[in-house]
Amino acid sequence: MSRLAWFAVSTCLVACASARETTDDSDDLDDTVSDSTTDTNDDDAPAIDAAIPDARADAGTSACAQQLASATAAIETAAAGWTHAVMDGASAPGWPLDEWQGGQATAGPGSCRTGAHCWASPLNKNYTSCERSELVSPAVNLSACAGEDVRLVLWTWFDFWSGTVSGKPGTWFDGGLIEVQGATNNWMGIIPAPAYPGALAINGNIGSYACVIPDSFYAHGKPGFVGMSGGWREQSITLPQAVLTPSFRVRFVFASGVSFPDNDAEGNRSHTRPGWFIDDLSFALP
Repeated sequence: MSRLAWFAVSTCLVACASARETTDDSDDLDDTVSDSTTDTNDDDAPAIDAAIPDARADAGTSACAQQLASATAAIETAAAGWTHAVMDGASAPGWPLDEWQGGQATAGPGSCRTGAHCWASPLNKNYTSCERSELVSPAVNLSACAGEDVRLVLWTWFDFWSGTVSGKPGTWFDGGLIEVQGATNNWMGIIPAPAYPGALAINGNIGSYACVIPDSFYAHGKPGFVGMSGGWREQSITLPQAVLTPSFRVRFVFASGVSFPDNDAEGNRSHTRPGWFIDDLSFALP
């Protein structure tokens, strides 16, 4: 993925990192539906292949600006530092609860936004029902930026199932959300710009066809990305001061429910959507 960087004397740039687009340009297990994570590490996935600019030259003399350039480069090149895992303590042997992958996208948008590496759940086909997983970045040092208005910038493409289920009120929404963390182990929700289009509503079952622990999806009810992005879209997130520490992390939480009554994980893919793709992550000052 190519560079997404820009820093000037009091202005900042950022280089692209490993995961996320604004508008360049929803189906899980359903009976009468309308259309619309086993811990695993992706140690084998190559780092996002962007050209990282000279941090000193582009960031000026600000210690914060220099640290942001270094942090962007660290997230961009540290493939082994990214991890992904099943959430909610769920376990379903033989069922893919976590499908995060790093590499070239062939489903969804058809390719990464830039370069040959981005993150998706998954890269090459529709997701299946009952997934619940997180993708977590390596820790980066943002402590020199305490007191500054630091933004996390990324590009994202998404197409999630949403629909109705016979015998249940309302509309159900698969989707994803972003959280950040500082020196503590507490994850904090964020408010991206543009704003999340809605809230996740995970349907845990259709009759006897049910996800494991169907009523305990972490993402259920939380604001997030739902529906369709309509293309790659840029998202900007002003980071809370509490996370501008030596150990900043960001995570991407994905969840899907039951949109069709079928106990076959592969068969369910024809009733879901391509999912979530993330590319070109970077840090910036206003």
